[in-house]
Amino acid sequence: MTRILTLSAALAAVTALAACEPAAPTDPAHNIPTGQYVLVGIGSDTVPQRNVGLTIEADGSLSGQAPCNHYNAPQTAEPPAFKLGAVTNTRMACSGNAGRLENRYFEALSQADGIKYEGGVLIITGPTYLTYEPGYRKEQ
Repeated sequence: MTRILTLSAALAAVTALAACEPAAPTDPAHNIPTGQYVLVGIGSDTVPQRNVGLTIEADGSLSGQAPCNHYNAPQTAEPPAFKLGAVTNTRMACSGNAGRLENRYFEALSQADGIKYEGGVLIITGPTYLTYEPGYRKEQ
């Protein structure tokens, strides 16, 4: 009986303390996990090479490596909105399929207007969707 009363008192204390904590956002679009991602889709096309990486930093800024160039940019909007500041990259020559993918990727990223994380998938939205899974870019 004493054990039941002790457990009841502990539960009441935890419940009272939990009421003091701020509520977690209920909109998953606002919960964008930081860390490493790999591009798996651009528009309706898959990216089987997995050679485009993205890192979301704690301050919301982005960095990564496309097929040929490293890049970084501040993300200046509050999710679920998305707006990139100036993108800087290493400007190495990039031709062939890698160059076409890189150009398409940077164009889609620069035109993006939304971001969400659902079901373990990060999606940056805009005229062309960019779909990422958690993970690391495949090295060449």
